[in-house]
Amino acid sequence: MRPARSLCAAAKMSSARASSFHDLAEKGYTVCSLGASATVRDMEQVALRLMGVSPSGTGSYNGRGGVVRQSIDGTGFVDSAAGAPKELQIQFHNEMAYATEFPKYVTFAMVRQAEEKGTTTLADNLTVQKKLSAGLLAKFRDLGVQYVRLLHDEAEKEAADFYNSWQGAFQTQSVEEAMRKGNSKSTFSILQRHDERRLKHTLWCPVFQKHPTHGELFFNSVLNRHGSWLDGHAVFGSLPLSERPYHCLWGDGAELSKTELEELRAVYDESTEYIRLSPGDVLVL
Repeated sequence: MRPARSLCAAAKMSSARASSFHDLAEKGYTVCSLGASATVRDMEQVALRLMGVSPSGTGSYNGRGGVVRQSIDGTGFVDSAAGAPKELQIQFHNEMAYATEFPKYVTFAMVRQAEEKGTTTLADNLTVQKKLSAGLLAKFRDLGVQYVRLLHDEAEKEAADFYNSWQGAFQTQSVEEAMRKGNSKSTFSILQRHDERRLKHTLWCPVFQKHPTHGELFFNSVLNRHGSWLDGHAVFGSLPLSERPYHCLWGDGAELSKTELEELRAVYDESTEYIRLSPGDVLVL
């Protein structure tokens, strides 16, 4: 006999399925509400159905260029709070825009609500692209960007200025193997010693990708990787941008200007949708 909670989740998925697929196709995202009694595995099953993939067809987050995140209850969901200082708001970004491959879908499951705030913000890339000035779009198109990370040894995990380790970033315990993975002409990736404690990873990336329906699409992690994101952090906020764990530069190595950043932030703010998820909600993008 199937557990009552699973039957409940299956029934709710059946009733929501048509509208969920319609929203996903028309709006680019959908929220399916299973209720607070739904388990993480219930939510995973709903997500897999909406994405149209089997459990073996999902991708892996760790080792793809971001922080290391732990699985929730052995599912494909990982803890999205990992790597993001709780006192700072996560900036707009396209998932894994800095990686050689990125996902077709991204799914979020509301397992436990934040004690305060906790609103999920979404922005439509097409809307953002239409609102940005022609000059800024042309510069992004011509230069691309550099995503820069400063990586500690994981032995320094308790240090106040620790953010991410080279072991986690490159999924190896060997610095030689990390150097091999981090230096690649084909992916425009450079890994080198920054100082006696940290390695510096610099990755050039385009900020436009070819979409099968929409054509050239603005696709990036500029605001989420720019060092100014950490302005309010107790430790990182006092450091120059070049010494913060994340930073983003123009493709030629120049800093983005204050005016350029202000335009980018303003356009994302104008294009934002605010969604308050409840326990048991599944959001698929």
